[in-house]
Amino acid sequence: MTQHITGEILGQSVHVDTLYYAWASMAVILAVAIFLSAGLSNDPEKYGARQLISEGLYSFFASLVRDQIGKRGERYIALIGSIFIFILVNYYAGLLPWKLGEFFPWWPKLPSEHGAHAAGAHTTATAHAVEAHGAAVAEHVHSASESVASHAAHIWHGASTCADINVPAALAILVVVIYFFSGAMIGGWKYIQMFLPINYNKGKGISLNLMCLIEIMDLAIRPLTLTLRLFANTVAGETLLATFIGLVALVLPIVVLGFEMFVGVLQAFLFTILTCVYVGGAVQHAEHLIHDEHH
Repeated sequence: MTQHITGEILGQSVHVDTLYYAWASMAVILAVAIFLSAGLSNDPEKYGARQLISEGLYSFFASLVRDQIGKRGERYIALIGSIFIFILVNYYAGLLPWKLGEFFPWWPKLPSEHGAHAAGAHTTATAHAVEAHGAAVAEHVHSASESVASHAAHIWHGASTCADINVPAALAILVVVIYFFSGAMIGGWKYIQMFLPINYNKGKGISLNLMCLIEIMDLAIRPLTLTLRLFANTVAGETLLATFIGLVALVLPIVVLGFEMFVGVLQAFLFTILTCVYVGGAVQHAEHLIHDEHH
C-alpha cells in the first residue's frame, strides 16, 4: 500500500501529499481551462485547435448527461465534466515517474517503523557510552545515530490522490448527495418520504413504509461501490506499473504505462457514467411520483 506524508491541520492528522496533489491537479485543470477558453470565438473563420478541443469536450459531456438524465441533464454538464477531468488528471498524476525523486537530496523521505526502532535502540545502547567516556565521543554517537536513521528512511514515491481512499470516498459521497437532492428538488416531500419508515399521504393518513429499508441500503451501498471501484483499480494500476519498472528497465513498463493510461480514461468514464445513471434514476423516479400524484 502507498505510504503518505502526514501532517497536522487544526489538530488532525492528514495526508499532506494528497492535499498537495489535489491542489496541484486543480491548478493544472484551471490553467488549461483558461488557456482553452481564451481561444474561443463566435467567428467560424477564427476556429482553431483550442476551439475544437473545447467544443469536443462539451459535446461529449452534454451527450452523456442527455442520454442518461434526459431533458433536465443540461444543469449537470459542468458537474459531470468536472468529475471526469478531476479523476483523469489525478489518475495520470500517479503514473508520472516520481521514482526519479531519489536522485534529489531534497526529495521527501518516509521513516520506516523498524528503522526508527533500530535508531532508537542504537541511541539508547550508546547513551551509557556517552556518560562513561564524556563529551569526546558524543559527536561520534550522534553521527552514528543519524546514519542509522537515514537508512531507516526510504524515498517517497508519489501516488494518485485516488489511491488515497479518502478522495474516492469524498467524490462518492458528493455524488450520492447530488443524487438525493436531485430527486428531492423535483419530487419534493413525496420523494423524501421513500426514505422514511412512516409516510403521510393526503386522504390516506399515516402508513408504514417498510420499503424504506431498501432505499436506505441503496443509498449506502452506492457510495461504497463507487469508492472501492476507483480506489482498488488505482492502487492496482500503480502497483502493477511499479512492479514492472522494478523488474524490467524500459520496454515493458512503457507498454504497461500505455495500458494504464487507457485504464485511467476508463475509470473516469465509469465513475461519471454511474453518476449520470444514479442522478438520472432519481430524476425519473421523482418525475413519476409527481405524474402519479397529478393523476
